Amino acid sequence: MYFSSTIFLALGTLIGSAQAVVKTLDLSAPQSTSVWTCVQGQSFRKGIPRLYQEACGLGGRIDPNFITSYHQIRASGITDIDGYFFPCTGSVHHCKSPQTQVNEIVNYLAANHILVKRLWLDLEPPGSGSPCHGWNYGATRNTALAKQFVAAIKATGLKWGIYANGNQWSTMFGSRSVNIASDLPLWAVQWDGVGTLGSVNTFMGGWTSAFAKQYGRSTGGCASAGSFDLNVFTE
Repeated sequence: MYFSSTIFLALGTLIGSAQAVVKTLDLSAPQSTSVWTCVQGQSFRKGIPRLYQEACGLGGRIDPNFITSYHQIRASGITDIDGYFFPCTGSVHHCKSPQTQVNEIVNYLAANHILVKRLWLDLEPPGSGSPCHGWNYGATRNTALAKQFVAAIKATGLKWGIYANGNQWSTMFGSRSVNIASDLPLWAVQWDGVGTLGSVNTFMGGWTSAFAKQYGRSTGGCASAGSFDLNVFTE
């Protein structure tokens, strides 16, 4: 998961003309507080750092960069913060159980007095260069494992949603119609450069609307190209 003045100006009109949304940046590596102050000048009001990473050699772990990003975002004046959970999966390494990974998140948030609005379970295969080979069990076992993660996050009593790409769903779960958690909000991945929620048309898994949309990657501006993914959120 990941600006130029040009793209901001071009998309700002589209966003404003469609519906009220919260312009959001997600990231996996910390940026400075000054960067987060800068992006507010482009009307970005929400940040989502990675909270948990697959770290397959360790079976999954809290992302050590999360706490830095969290404090940088808050120091800039932004208090609307979520976190995303990229779980450890795959038969090549010994990943911790879904329940253990979720417990680590809950305990970490409590121990460090972290205030997040919502958490997001990231259901997507790892990148082509990843050594972790996640979600490689086949459609049936992938589906069963995903449902274990969903059961674990629901049991926490915290607010959760699902981050997913409709174009990857069939590869992971065997069919676009497989329902893993359609009762949770969907953060849809559709990289078409259009920063509106109504433009999402790659639904799957029982969802018919999106709570949020990731529509592209930053290309420069307040931070170097690729530092952030660009999103719009309902809240």
